Amino acid sequence: MTLARISKIKGYRIFLDFNWPASLPDFARFNVVYGWNGAGKTTLSTLLRHVQLQQPLGEGSAEFVFGEARVPGSDLDKVPVPNVRVFNRDFVSRAIFESGSATLPPVYYFGEDSADKQRQIAELTELRNSQRSIQSGQTTTFNQATSERESFCSDQAKGIKNLLTVAGGGPYNNYNAATFKADAQRLAEMDPRPQRLTDEQRDAYLMTKDSRALAKLSRVSVLFPDLGDLRARTAAKLSVSVVSFVLDELTRDPVAAAWVNEGLALHRGNYLTDTCRFCAQPLPEDRVARLEAHFNDEFNHFKAEIKSLLNEVTHAQTFADSFTAPAKEALYEILRAEYSKTLAELRSHSTSLHSAMEALKQALFAKQDEPFRKIELETLLSQVGEVQGLGSLVLKVLAIAAEGAAFHASFAGRKSLEKLNDIIDQHNALTDSFDTAVKDARKALAQDEVIAAVDEWNVKCQAVEAAEKARDQARDASDELDKQIAALEAEVRQHHRPADELNSEMSAYLGRDELKFEAEQNGYRITRAGLPAMDLSDGERTAIAFLYFLKSLQGTDFALSDGVVVIDDPVSSLDANSLFSAFGFMKDRTANAKQLIVLTHNFTFFRLVRNWFDGLNGRRKPKQAHFYMLTPVAQDGRRGAKLGVLDPFLSDFESEYHYLFKRVYDASQLQQGQGLEQHYGMPNIARRLLETFLAYRVPHHSGDLYKKLNAVAGEVSTKTRILRFLHTFSHADAVAQPDPDPSILSETPAVLRDVLALVRANDAGHHDAMIELMVQREQHAQAQPAA
Repeated sequence: MTLARISKIKGYRIFLDFNWPASLPDFARFNVVYGWNGAGKTTLSTLLRHVQLQQPLGEGSAEFVFGEARVPGSDLDKVPVPNVRVFNRDFVSRAIFESGSATLPPVYYFGEDSADKQRQIAELTELRNSQRSIQSGQTTTFNQATSERESFCSDQAKGIKNLLTVAGGGPYNNYNAATFKADAQRLAEMDPRPQRLTDEQRDAYLMTKDSRALAKLSRVSVLFPDLGDLRARTAAKLSVSVVSFVLDELTRDPVAAAWVNEGLALHRGNYLTDTCRFCAQPLPEDRVARLEAHFNDEFNHFKAEIKSLLNEVTHAQTFADSFTAPAKEALYEILRAEYSKTLAELRSHSTSLHSAMEALKQALFAKQDEPFRKIELETLLSQVGEVQGLGSLVLKVLAIAAEGAAFHASFAGRKSLEKLNDIIDQHNALTDSFDTAVKDARKALAQDEVIAAVDEWNVKCQAVEAAEKARDQARDASDELDKQIAALEAEVRQHHRPADELNSEMSAYLGRDELKFEAEQNGYRITRAGLPAMDLSDGERTAIAFLYFLKSLQGTDFALSDGVVVIDDPVSSLDANSLFSAFGFMKDRTANAKQLIVLTHNFTFFRLVRNWFDGLNGRRKPKQAHFYMLTPVAQDGRRGAKLGVLDPFLSDFESEYHYLFKRVYDASQLQQGQGLEQHYGMPNIARRLLETFLAYRVPHHSGDLYKKLNAVAGEVSTKTRILRFLHTFSHADAVAQPDPDPSILSETPAVLRDVLALVRANDAGHHDAMIELMVQREQHAQAQPAA
């Protein structure tokens, strides 16, 4: 398995938003990537270091393509990836450390390993990779089950919190997933489990949990009249007949009798007269005597009793207006419906009682009209009911009243009154225990919500437990295989005179033998010219680390023929002689790698690698080696990087100067005002070109660009403009961050034309020859048939 491409890199260091171009060929077996410092080489090698360590990316994201498999950078620890070894500046720091006497990590070589142990290692490695794939799948299942359970708990907790949150704070205002888990676990373990609330209970608790404390209310007091007594006395009066000398014509005609009685009073006392006030005729004395006998004192006394009883009944009727009941809104909502119903019943019973007494009044009025006749109350009430439409309920009330003293105990109105006052007592009790009632209501509602969800909670917990068990089993199996492989590898390692071989190789590598290595336990003691080397130069550190890296490719934990080797600038701070030696060592030790990727900013080293790879390609198809280039770009005002094919000038010429000249010339032909990203790397390129040109024209001003420019021909204002542009947007050989005003880059084409004009002003022949060479190369490229 080899690396085909890195299909995308997002937000990882200098690679802000990189996508592998469709026109860019995949990595071949041998690959070289050329780019200056700051173009992204170290970032690429660090990215591949994550593959070596099977370590997920800690920042940004990336997608690797190994063969046909796409692997996200976040899953490098979950799926099989190629064996990779990376050399870069970070490796130099890791490979060389100083502790007291400045020792080096030991170098291990293949020893005399038996074929049986090697086969076991290979078989176990394959089995371990397979087991890691299983472990990855089980881990994904466990994470998904855990996530689903957590989401369920969060949703349930949110529902309970929304239901029971109150202003001013409360125990459910901060109800969260952890609280729900604890409640669900507690209820799941209860046997038997509490039942859910009924609809009525839930409605009652919902009304209570949102209620507020109300004022206490007074009980209702109603003075019901003694209907039994009034009925009995009315019946008694109706059954009495006044005993007197009566005139038949008046007895038969109560209306006339009443008229005559009233008229008799108008002829006696203060109205005494012997002449009839109606007909003006003399009043016969015997007629007056007979009339007085008819209307005697007993009669008048009886009429007074009837009137008194009528007044008493009339007064008793006022009981219905003598009581008041609280408005239903004064009670807790949970009591209002029953309260309204009971109050309506009480008022209905009061109305019936009022109507019953009205019937008694009508009976007494009838007796007033017929004092000389005995009247049966029941018969009279039936007649009155037919005439005035008394309801059956009123007649029933009067019938019950006939039972006398038992009437009060059985009257439904009194029962309704007792029930109404019971409801008021409940209201007052709720006020007295309001806080407790509200707390209990919310607690009951919360528990009911958890009970409703506990079955699904159990299912999700079981899913998590099963997934966790499967994951742990897969992990344990993978760990056990790791232990077996490590034990076998430890048995085959040997420490076979590494110091002598390292001394020999370092002498050949550096071209001098002043550094010596002496084995000391698992490390080395380093001396320089016989004295302890307290400090190593950057070149020496790089050389030692690179040799160690090349030796490690022969270790028992890496099969070169089946591995990917990544080398990033192994020639930093080396002189020319050492550079050639480094290339020779690298070529010899990596020729058999399954895949090799070399990154460099050193053109001399690049040229050596390029020539090696050109030889490998020859006329072969497909090509064994591919050539790439890293270039800086501007992305949203920030420094970014992109990977593309190598510029033909770098592959066709033996000098970097040709490439620099071509880039400056091409950019100088662009129109003013085009996208700034086209100019982003040009200040650095122009500086490199100008420094190389002036190094030969003004050799006596080494390293001082300002003095060199002053020493050659050209307008002072033009030189000042060029120098300002180069200092603003470049620094040595690194590409700096954009200036606070990157719009100055829009001047790039004009400034580059000034640079070329400066070259021509000081060496017209050289300038014109370079232009002619570029034109010829361009014409030749256009004449080639399409691939």
